[in-house]
Amino acid sequence: MMKRRENGAGCVKRLPSGSYRWQITVGFDEHGRQILRSGTEKTRRDAERERTRAVADHSRGLLTLPSVVRLSEWLPRWLELKRPSLAPKTFANYAYVIHRHLLPLLGSRRVQDLKPSEVRGAYVKLTDRGYSRSLLHQTRVILRQALQEAVLDELVTRNVAEVARLPSFRRGKTARALDAEEVELFLRAARAHRLGELFAFVIATGLRRGEVCALKWAHVDLDGELLRVRENVTVVNGKAVLGEPKTESGVRDLHLAAETVALLRSLPTCGVGEYVFTNVEGQRLYPDSLTKLAGKIARQAGLGNVRFHDLRHTYASLMLSKGVPMEVVSEKLGHSRPSTTADIYRHVFVEEHEQHTFALSDLLTPNPLKIRSAATRDEHDQPDEPAA
Repeated sequence: MMKRRENGAGCVKRLPSGSYRWQITVGFDEHGRQILRSGTEKTRRDAERERTRAVADHSRGLLTLPSVVRLSEWLPRWLELKRPSLAPKTFANYAYVIHRHLLPLLGSRRVQDLKPSEVRGAYVKLTDRGYSRSLLHQTRVILRQALQEAVLDELVTRNVAEVARLPSFRRGKTARALDAEEVELFLRAARAHRLGELFAFVIATGLRRGEVCALKWAHVDLDGELLRVRENVTVVNGKAVLGEPKTESGVRDLHLAAETVALLRSLPTCGVGEYVFTNVEGQRLYPDSLTKLAGKIARQAGLGNVRFHDLRHTYASLMLSKGVPMEVVSEKLGHSRPSTTADIYRHVFVEEHEQHTFALSDLLTPNPLKIRSAATRDEHDQPDEPAA
């Protein structure tokens, strides 16, 4: 039974589970409703201790009223708490999304008063402004994590970002995969540039932009025809940062074809430099410079807009068109799940449609498939009669 005390002292209640819940009132909102702080402990003694501590903290002004904590205060505070667990680039991306999008749209709202409809309204505004689904997804991930921390801190009782869905909209694919003829045109134009062989290497291996920038000769075994992906370069606030690959699955060993090994042996840096591909001064490449160069080469080849990352899509799609198992291609790309490879990186070429076009007679001859069912099983498939 709830044990009553004088006003402001709070109470302790035994729950059906056998544990004890303490509760105190820390103030009232603009509508005159109580603002509560509470917690659950295994014993009444522990619950009483926590209640007493909460009352003392409240009397000293150490308990912040949830109703006056706004997202403009909570999001930066949460991000700093999150910093140790985030990679530098991820932290920079989170900070950008928070300050560029979330704070202007929702920063003035009180955390406790935030409604799912307001969150969804923010997503709609970002969509109307032409931002990609990827940006919206990242915005939702950040807001959901931040509000979940608010739930754990008992600032709110539920996470409204969990129920606020992203708007459903369809956009055409921005990624593309070059077919065999387009690859020839691209590489022909690339040969006019000092880093032309880099692009042939990327199409032959599927490395990420940051992975090829970080590739050292120490990671390459030419005699063993093996490449070890161990480092990655990311751009954080305009600065190139050397670190580990994007994901755990990004740390991988790739077998190299003899042709690719010959390409590496032909490089002027082979045996003399630290990095496999470098700038004119022999220094590590800056990732964004490769993006610009890939676009320039594509335009010179008459291929229109081609991103550096599209070369990775090209590698995946060409491999899959050759019948390489999805799981193998996924591991070579460093994906954590084959579904990522299938959903995002698989582009079906026109030639594949043409090669797999059959007449009905082709499908039925010479050995049409038979459907196996209980009605068609022959006597040899029948279970043995039970012994008498």
